[in-house]
Amino acid sequence: MHYWRVQPDPRLRAFVQCYWVMKGARSIVPSKELLIPDGYSEIVLNLDKTGFERWKLDDPARQTSMRHSYVIGGRSHSIGTYSNETMRLAGVKLDPRVLRSLIRTELSAFRDETLRLSDLGFAPLLELEDAAANLRTAEEIIALLDRFFLKTLRDPVPARDAVDALLQRIHDDRGSTSIMRWASDARIDARRLERGFCAATGMTPKQYARVIRFKGTYRQIISRGNTTPLTAQLDGFYDQSHFNREFRHFTGVAPTVKLAGRMTQGMVVSDHLLQAEPASS
Repeated sequence: MHYWRVQPDPRLRAFVQCYWVMKGARSIVPSKELLIPDGYSEIVLNLDKTGFERWKLDDPARQTSMRHSYVIGGRSHSIGTYSNETMRLAGVKLDPRVLRSLIRTELSAFRDETLRLSDLGFAPLLELEDAAANLRTAEEIIALLDRFFLKTLRDPVPARDAVDALLQRIHDDRGSTSIMRWASDARIDARRLERGFCAATGMTPKQYARVIRFKGTYRQIISRGNTTPLTAQLDGFYDQSHFNREFRHFTGVAPTVKLAGRMTQGMVVSDHLLQAEPASS
């Protein structure tokens, strides 16, 4: 497998987190790969129409064959993937509010699910898919994505509102924000806030905060390996037991199993993306 992660044009970095391109006979080694949520939306272009299997970590019997291009609005759970076919994929990780503005669809319409580009029916993305399929190198695909988003994302995010303020607070607090207390202090109706937040991100505020909290701690663990005791990496968690439950929720195993390299699923892509991600996000 060949895998590239590339930053977008500097003018896009407030909206687009990264591009990635994958080419290879198998998507990962070992053959099953676990992808954890990271708070971003995603556009995935399947350039050869070959496929892979995709399933929720807690529901492995319900697999979906992915032989099409799709968008991911908000993902609060981890997924497993498997492929034994030659594949060519390209993807964009971006601010969920930007995706909502781009496709003019509330992300709550497909929470924790994928939506085919063909079902979405958004002509510019379908044209982008066709153009990318005719390119052979990662460099050509990245250049095409830059041109597309520089043309398309002129004013993608509306003026600041309660959702934007809460998103910023969640990131500032590294996911430990008390949503109900924040809504009360801001004198905002909690139900209305949740509806607006879910429309903008595809997740409830609590789900989003949970993802951000775990992502930050998990990144510290994989960066430091066995050099730092797990008890020193519990920022935002009630105690060791709470952390262990969250680790199992997102990875299916205890943290000691991951650190010992005994997982039956690989996490090559997730680990690479998180280690390369700016720590301030």
